[in-house]
Amino acid sequence: MIESWEEFKIINDELNKLVENARTVPKLKKALKHIIKAGGKRTRPIIVLLSGKLCGGSYDEVLNMALAVELIHTASLAHDDVIDRAMTRRNVKALHVEYDIALAILVGDWLISKSVELVSVYDEEIVRGFAEVGMKMSEGEVLDVYSVREPFTEEDYFRCISTKTAALFAYSAKNACLVVSDDKTAAERLFEYGNNLGLAYQLVDDLLEFLDMYEDKRAEFESLTLPMMYAEKFGFEDGVLRILELIRNYAERSKRSLEYFDDCESKSKLLRLVDYMTSDLVRNYVSKNEEVMSLLESFKA
Repeated sequence: MIESWEEFKIINDELNKLVENARTVPKLKKALKHIIKAGGKRTRPIIVLLSGKLCGGSYDEVLNMALAVELIHTASLAHDDVIDRAMTRRNVKALHVEYDIALAILVGDWLISKSVELVSVYDEEIVRGFAEVGMKMSEGEVLDVYSVREPFTEEDYFRCISTKTAALFAYSAKNACLVVSDDKTAAERLFEYGNNLGLAYQLVDDLLEFLDMYEDKRAEFESLTLPMMYAEKFGFEDGVLRILELIRNYAERSKRSLEYFDDCESKSKLLRLVDYMTSDLVRNYVSKNEEVMSLLESFKA
């Protein structure tokens, strides 16, 4: 769906240019091409572009920020794959599998440094906020990694996904506004949009991963998630339905945050992104997995 959007094409074109123009050693450049060409939904940078335009700006004004949030996200994936010992990412060999662990870590470091360079064109508040998000993402990953080794509560889970995932969505929306507008209320509404969307999206991701593991009858988990906790506490069916209700609530909160803005194409696309990242993902999973269809068919976002 979003692959046909102008914003998706802009981000992909600019990422390819960035890699082609990167002045770095050949081995690192080759690895950069591998991880960038692996693709992705590009939802975070698209949110930057749309939020900036929604607040009266142009894509050019927030393009550096859009690229920066995608690069730091990509860096986190490269590092996460090393930590999780993942073999593939987006149906492509993980970077540390295609090359080696050392190069995967160093490519991630390069991407983070490049993302900082990109946001350095903005005011101190924007740069400081970006640094804070980077630290939060690392803190969230620490919580995630140790969730199966130490006591881990529902409160810990929400702190984990708030920092690991939702923080970058919230930054992407809010700070795009701050670059082009002095409307603090608009910035706060966009922060709420991104934060709630990030929470909903991570719940969807964790739920679908849990359902896959449940069907495969796998007993070992890389991290402890809320669907696992709810299934143990409330039983499988009730636990899943409770997660679906949480997803619905966060998605609706995200959409309501945009009521402050006048109707326009950018607003419509931001609203559509909420469904694309929540209810559409659940429905696509259900359509491919008949065994859980009857349980999940009641989900309507």
